[in-house]
Amino acid sequence: MMRDVANIKMRDTPPADHIQQRLDMLEARVKDAMRAIRDAQEPDSRAPVESLVAGQSLFQTLSNGAEHDAATIADLLQTVSDTTPDLLCLLTPDGTVTWANQSLSDRLAHPEQRIAGIRFYDVLDEASSQRLESALSNPAAHDMLCLRIQATSGGTVRTAAFLIPMEARDGLCALIMQDLSLNRLLFEELQEARDNYDALSETITEAILRIDEHMSIVFANSAVRATFGFQPAELRGKPFSLLFPATVYERNEADFRKYFFVDNDDRESLGLANTIEILGNHKNRGVAPMEISFGNSKEYRGRTLTCIIRDITQRKNVERRLRQLAYHDQLTSLGNRELFERDMRRVLGTPAIFESGIAALMFLDLDGFKQVNDTIGHDAGDQLLIQTAKRLRKTLRENDSVYRFGGDEFVVLLPFLHERKGAAVVANNILAEVRRPFMLDISQDAPVNASVGVSIGIAVLPDDGASLAEITKAADLAMYSAKEAGKNCYEFYNATLKKRASDRWVLEQGIRRALERQEFTMFYQPLVNGAGTIIGAEALLRWFSPEHGQVSPGVFMPIAEETGMVVPLGDWAIDTAFRDAASWNGPDATPSVVSVNLSPRQFERSDLLDTVGRGIRRNGLDPGRIILELTESCIMTAPERSIATLQSLKERYPGLRVAIDDFGTGYSSLSYLTRLPADIIKIDLSFVSNLFAKSNEKIVGAIINLGHSLGLEIIAEGVETAEQFAYFSDKGCLAFQGYHFHRPLPLHDVRALMNLAGS
Repeated sequence: MMRDVANIKMRDTPPADHIQQRLDMLEARVKDAMRAIRDAQEPDSRAPVESLVAGQSLFQTLSNGAEHDAATIADLLQTVSDTTPDLLCLLTPDGTVTWANQSLSDRLAHPEQRIAGIRFYDVLDEASSQRLESALSNPAAHDMLCLRIQATSGGTVRTAAFLIPMEARDGLCALIMQDLSLNRLLFEELQEARDNYDALSETITEAILRIDEHMSIVFANSAVRATFGFQPAELRGKPFSLLFPATVYERNEADFRKYFFVDNDDRESLGLANTIEILGNHKNRGVAPMEISFGNSKEYRGRTLTCIIRDITQRKNVERRLRQLAYHDQLTSLGNRELFERDMRRVLGTPAIFESGIAALMFLDLDGFKQVNDTIGHDAGDQLLIQTAKRLRKTLRENDSVYRFGGDEFVVLLPFLHERKGAAVVANNILAEVRRPFMLDISQDAPVNASVGVSIGIAVLPDDGASLAEITKAADLAMYSAKEAGKNCYEFYNATLKKRASDRWVLEQGIRRALERQEFTMFYQPLVNGAGTIIGAEALLRWFSPEHGQVSPGVFMPIAEETGMVVPLGDWAIDTAFRDAASWNGPDATPSVVSVNLSPRQFERSDLLDTVGRGIRRNGLDPGRIILELTESCIMTAPERSIATLQSLKERYPGLRVAIDDFGTGYSSLSYLTRLPADIIKIDLSFVSNLFAKSNEKIVGAIINLGHSLGLEIIAEGVETAEQFAYFSDKGCLAFQGYHFHRPLPLHDVRALMNLAGS
């Protein structure tokens, strides 16, 4: 699912500030060009003529003023040269240049001194030469001339010129020319700037609008069609409010005006972001999320504001999907741990809830889910979780929330209740819903019917905790209490649970230290045959703790199993039992067996075969002397896998035998039992202790008959009386163990008994 989101291609748009910079640059060029044009006027205006007329008057003064000597004339010519951008020169009647100003020299790319003496016809095109020649023949008869000068660089200078006869100066004429290319370049630059602005605004996929001080639209590019559904012409002159729902515009109008008057450089100091998100109003599709970037306000034909607007519907959808992935479980669509913690902080941060009521937190763990997952398959387990999520939602109110933390763990948050009884009502509803059978459609055959239960722990806010850590710990402890109470029920948290949890934690840490300190030891309960002869012993783990004294296996083994410490503990037990068994008999004694219990977690490990083989090789023990014991429920949790594992053990280590412990207390299927590569059935002591109760005797008889019919040997454990021993001996059982014969003994006592029996 994450890949689907990752493959959504977002539209690649330039950053808003980059777009605005490009627009501002073009606009500045347009303004500069317009200002220059206003100053220079257009080419066909009277500005060039007026300039030339002014020059003509000056030269006429020079031509008529006989009193001016050569030095004075030179000074006046220099003054004209320094104060005008026009191109000036003096020509003889045959067109020879006698003087030229610096501007003309620059345009012709000639040093000033080299222009004097050339024929001016040589720097003009043919038509201009003819016009100038005609004018020189009769200067008074001609008005303004159009002359094209050929510069030595290869360019052409287009000029407007006046020819002024200087009658007092031996037929000299003054030629005054104005370069018209400046005005043309300004217009070309203006046109280019306008074209670039239009091209940029039309190629950008975001809507670009300019609004004036009356909040009216003065410009809109063609992208407004996609963003708002309007043609650009429809928007020009229309109010900016047309593009937003009325209430949205009213809430934001004051901010729009701030952006109108405050430029980019000042916005940060005033707390204004350059980009805002807002709901826009599409002409045809209705309301859509929009993002607006604001450009600088400008001073051209009145103050305006540039707005770049993009439709962010796709982006919002992606963000919404990403939030769904970040805060929800992908299988069930329930909230996940992150969403739970966020919601819990909100509840804990709302004191008003607790002024008139309480809140409740429930931790739920499905009972029997692992069996469904392992027996029917993970697809069935997934379907069961999905259906459970739907059932939980159905039991809750609209403002209640349910989450999945992973596996078969669910959490329910009831944010407001009047009293604790309300939480009990919800818990009972959940128990009833989950208790109903689940129909799992996992194949083309008929749906599979599966049943599970649920253990519920309830913690009340604020009574059981004022922080997230405290309240979740309380609900978790209450859930484990429900499991210990028999499962498929609910329990409220109480103070005694905290002490039990503390005691459990102390024991857990003690188990870790006990492994390091070698505080565990092995005791052995002898196995005897019908003649009372010892034929082996069952290895039993014992813990003698300096802090806790002798700790019962019924106390520390469940903790070791849940925490995973049973794996290193079990490996140690296998190696120790095999080493001890190798020392029980002398060279001439009959070999005796050792029976070792495997925990469910040990049996599930992929390295079980290697662990057993390592113990055999290290201690030189014959596999024919080994019995591995597994409980019936452990085997039937995943029967197909169990069958494969046991077959592999027996194939790799010939002679090794397998015993089903506590037989009769589980739910073995006869179809699996006939395929199971087991050798021995151990009748559970709960049947043996009440052997002569009418119902028990029948069950025990049936178990023995079943075992014999399948070719299995029978071991009776918990034999405490001669009557019990006689009964099982008469039934042809392989071996017996119990207090009638021996209690569990330390190694040196068992070794002595074994050696005595073999002597």
